Amino acid sequence: MDLQANVTAPAPPATGMRLWVSIWSAPLVPVALAFTAGIVLDRYLGIPILFGLVTAIAGLVAWLVAAMGRRSSLPVLYLAIAVVGLGAAYHHWRHDVYAADDIGALATSEQLPAQIRGFIDEEPAIAWQPRQDPLRSFERSDSTRAVLCVSQVRQEDDWQRVSGRAQLVVEGHLQELHVGDEVEVVGRLVAAQGPANPGESDYAAFLKDQGIQAEIVVRKTPDGVTRLARGWPRSLMGWLMVIRAWGQRTLVEALSPEQSGVAVALLLGEGSTMTNDDWDQYIRTGVIHVLAISGQHLVVLAAVLWWTLRLAGVRRSRGAIFVALFLLAYALMTGGRPPVMRSAVMVCVSCLALLLRRQTMLANSFALAWLAVAFLNPADVCNTGCQLSFLSVAVLYWGTSRWFHAQADPLERLIEESQPLWQRILRRLGRLVVEGYAVTLAIWLALAPLVAARYHMVSPVGIFLGPRLVLLTSIALVTGFLQLLAASLWQPLAHLFALPTQWSLSGCQILVQAGDRVPLGHWYLSDIPDWWLWVFYSALLFVLTIRPDPQRRRWAAGACLIWVGLGLLAGAARMPADEFRCTFLAVGHGGCTVLETPDGRTLLYDAGSLTGPEVTRRQIAPFLWRRGIRRIDEIFLSHADLDHFNGLPALLERFAVGQVTCTPTFADKSTPGVRVTLAALERMAVPVRIVRAGDHLTAGEVEVEVLHPPAAGPAGNENARSLVLLVRHAGHSILLTGDLEGPGLERVLARAAPPVDVLMAPHHGSRLTNKPELAAWAKPKVVVSCEGAPRGRVRPEEPYSPRGGLFLGTWPHGAVTLHSQHRGLIVETFQSGQRFVVRREEAK
Repeated sequence: MDLQANVTAPAPPATGMRLWVSIWSAPLVPVALAFTAGIVLDRYLGIPILFGLVTAIAGLVAWLVAAMGRRSSLPVLYLAIAVVGLGAAYHHWRHDVYAADDIGALATSEQLPAQIRGFIDEEPAIAWQPRQDPLRSFERSDSTRAVLCVSQVRQEDDWQRVSGRAQLVVEGHLQELHVGDEVEVVGRLVAAQGPANPGESDYAAFLKDQGIQAEIVVRKTPDGVTRLARGWPRSLMGWLMVIRAWGQRTLVEALSPEQSGVAVALLLGEGSTMTNDDWDQYIRTGVIHVLAISGQHLVVLAAVLWWTLRLAGVRRSRGAIFVALFLLAYALMTGGRPPVMRSAVMVCVSCLALLLRRQTMLANSFALAWLAVAFLNPADVCNTGCQLSFLSVAVLYWGTSRWFHAQADPLERLIEESQPLWQRILRRLGRLVVEGYAVTLAIWLALAPLVAARYHMVSPVGIFLGPRLVLLTSIALVTGFLQLLAASLWQPLAHLFALPTQWSLSGCQILVQAGDRVPLGHWYLSDIPDWWLWVFYSALLFVLTIRPDPQRRRWAAGACLIWVGLGLLAGAARMPADEFRCTFLAVGHGGCTVLETPDGRTLLYDAGSLTGPEVTRRQIAPFLWRRGIRRIDEIFLSHADLDHFNGLPALLERFAVGQVTCTPTFADKSTPGVRVTLAALERMAVPVRIVRAGDHLTAGEVEVEVLHPPAAGPAGNENARSLVLLVRHAGHSILLTGDLEGPGLERVLARAAPPVDVLMAPHHGSRLTNKPELAAWAKPKVVVSCEGAPRGRVRPEEPYSPRGGLFLGTWPHGAVTLHSQHRGLIVETFQSGQRFVVRREEAK
């Protein structure tokens, strides 16, 4: 008996096992993880660059010594420590180290006149403003943004050499300027501003991640920017940007206005041609990724280009070189964003492996792409778009790919082959559809916590729209590029491809608009803490990389679901408060005061700004989410001026609102903004209550007395009929005045003066209303003015400080928060970081 003949040959490892082995056997994976750990440590702890370098050198020395020994685990540990130190030092050098003559050293919080020379470092992009928005006080002109590599600044009568990068913001359109052009700018130099309210996005940190500390603002006209020399023909990026500008003009001329903006964003990565409403629809439906230039675009283009070259008889080696060079140029032309560079690096690695006739290790390619992105800009590893891109690919390759590699049952295969051709085609199409939705669901579940944490939104409707939009945008991508290629050869030929491009994008528009109207297709969430995300994605990494044991995966998946449930419960619960909080948000020239009562209710006094209705998206909603607020019990509208209520319609979309309270004459001001707001309240079935002088309202321990206006009058404009509320809690009182002026102010001053601890300076601190008579009548301990930056360098004098009142403007102090407790009244400023105490004996 032949023993070897009876020995069963070992079965080949399952695909899941091969994937698991490929992850941890790839040498670049631990390097990428260690380098990322160093970046994260420096970002949160601010590790000195010298300490990071010493750690890296010490780790390398220890690695060399341990490598000579017998213990195999120690060298790997020491090498990881060295890479961590190197990552921390590299991030600190790129992010926090600036030259002594950097332009940011000359910038202050005040906008100072400046004359600067430099080179365009990033292609100018136009920010289009909406036209005829009824919720805007005035129509804003378009602006152009670019990055300037600064070389000289004029001080007195001499040009001084400086360095660094600055954000250039120009009111109007900059024509015929491209990367590499030398320009002279006459404008105002200002330091990048951080958030003025809790929860608000940090614009200064965003610019700092790009190595920028200052802005140069050119107002009213683009004539403040003069081109000194044309430099784009001498650089590759300049040529690529000129090609992109030609492509943008070609698409705009060939397609309808409804589709041209989407086409330019899809094919060229230029989203400035789309309106804010268009972007918001794609964001709310959770399919914004189909427009952002990403790995999907490069994979589709690479596949079409590869098979076109193969059909044309081009050799594989030459085809691989052409595909790699084309994708690199395309990635740079569309801005070189992390998702694009990730895909470009991975495709180039595959092309190189084809040239060298080597097999690629997917995990190695993935880690190399991550390291390439981190090398170009280490701050990008903390960028949400970058994280979403890499996370999507990880789930796709190591989470869902094993679903479709199982060996088919021979009997099922035989049955399928015996079926008619049309049945086999339908069956395969059905399988592709099911697989497409299954993959979309898996990726959506993995990305949803990160999307919810960064954008405060969950869009389940995106699961149903995703596969259809991917198909339509892929068609539009291919036909759009053929359209551009045909236009470069013979313009009339481009119209043959313009029709399918337009039809595909029209289908996208119809689907997105329908998805945006689906009930519960999207909803908004409060803040999700970072520590919860760290635990969730650590568990997800464990699920993706453990051996393919069904039992382990079930336990891990169950733990993830339990953690998600705990997160939802934690987000739904609010700790009981033992104080009354009143926060005057910094919204520029406008107003929004948030009142949080001890019994858990939330009241708002006004919700608007002169900057427009985006005040809700930028300041009001982020603050409420940071405070864990999902329901607004009541919104008081002081009067019918847009800068006090134009954020209300957007609030109705994001929060449940109990009721809205306004003055008797609010609805009488028949302006488009008032009509739009009242229609939104009616559509959302929010009740409207009218209050007048003498009404008394209560919210637990908080009492609200209406001092003004009366049931009728007084004469004058809406400011004179502003809603004046006296809010009392624990012996403290706050007087909210809106834009009170003229006859209305005279009527209030004729009343007996109540005790006032904190006064809202009426009409944003205007000298016309904040007179000595008001200061003498109210005798406030603290005065808060809801105001924007002053137009001039000299702030107007106010009458409260000479009488012992503490005057605080939301510019430059940021949000001002009052903590009313039985022990006293605490006043805090967010941006300037000050704190004051008004004790009970002082408040009497």
